[in-house]
Amino acid sequence: MSKKLHTPSFGILEGVRVVFSGIEVAGPFGPQMMAEWGAEVIWIENVAYDDTLRVQKNYCELDRRNQHSLSMNIFADEGREAFLKLMETTDILIESSKGPAFARRGITDELLWQRNKSLVIVHVSGYGQYGVDEYINLPSYDLIAQAFSGYLIQNGDRDQPIPAFPYTADYLAAFTVLSASLAALYRVQKTGEGESIDVAMYEVMLRIGQYYMMDYFNGGTLYPRSTKGKDPTQVGCGVYRCSDGFIGIELVGGKQVKSMLEELGMGHLLGTPDYPEGIPGIRADSPAAEELEAKLDAFFAAKTIAEAESVLAKFTIAAGKVMTIPELENHPQYLARENFIEWQAESGKTLKGPNVMPKFSRHPGKVWRAMPARGKDTADILSDLGYSPQEINMMREKGIIRISE
Repeated sequence: MSKKLHTPSFGILEGVRVVFSGIEVAGPFGPQMMAEWGAEVIWIENVAYDDTLRVQKNYCELDRRNQHSLSMNIFADEGREAFLKLMETTDILIESSKGPAFARRGITDELLWQRNKSLVIVHVSGYGQYGVDEYINLPSYDLIAQAFSGYLIQNGDRDQPIPAFPYTADYLAAFTVLSASLAALYRVQKTGEGESIDVAMYEVMLRIGQYYMMDYFNGGTLYPRSTKGKDPTQVGCGVYRCSDGFIGIELVGGKQVKSMLEELGMGHLLGTPDYPEGIPGIRADSPAAEELEAKLDAFFAAKTIAEAESVLAKFTIAAGKVMTIPELENHPQYLARENFIEWQAESGKTLKGPNVMPKFSRHPGKVWRAMPARGKDTADILSDLGYSPQEINMMREKGIIRISE
């Protein structure tokens, strides 16, 4: 019997099958990357309602391209058995839910390994699979993970914490899913033994926020939130206003610090105990730090972005204009690297958005399919698992599956 589900052969992950169950971003975005790298990715959707991401009519088209949609109730008896059969053919399962929701409903890691001992299982949740019951069973989204992890309190301005948009915790959790699942898959290829990975979104953000925390745990220092986009730990690192917009700079390196201090008329500081020769960066609690920041503000305010970039390039100081989205579209660097592409939605509408990244030289990724309608591939997936047309129709009549044309 020929296989009905079609995924073209391409990419670094050709031949890998990934199944995911989850809404929004934190769980699904990792599989999305894998789909663009050549994996066959099956998206399990609810039978009764759409993934909430589908409400975002343009964004969802990007985040669910190259995928197959299986709309099935995997917790109903017939659906559960079909799901377990699917797991026999799967390399990586990714599920995002409230804590140990799968285990509570009878789909444990041990049961999955009975069907496929080499399966990589990734559980994504706000607070993890174990811990204090009060937390592990709570719902969580991007903002909640930022707040609980201590990351949110570090961002914003002096008056109020401000979340890092768009959806930083979701995407960083997703990249954690991506790296951890592929690391586990590598181990499976060595040993044949599967792995279970517990990704708690708040722990991802806890690790991302570690920079400031180390100074607190090991010295009691609590940094204030940023003022006007400046790094609260370093002088000359942040966003500065020029006469025609904003520029970001990182004043790092002995040569670079020396050049800028001399440009600002503060070269006399060099060689003192607080500013030794070759100092690679200036801490925000250093003497003269406030005066230096004031001089930097005045320096940039008197220049256009182009003029500032010219001076900074001469000093080999890392800097860049704060770009707007319209500016990106036709920027020569973006055009040279083909950072934006067009593809067709199922409706026939032409869509434009970011290209596949990163760029694999020998096994490049690609976009080959638009986001499918909910349940578009249900019949083909079940047919490949050995279900007859009659059995598939019976499951549809019972409401266990949804099939969209």
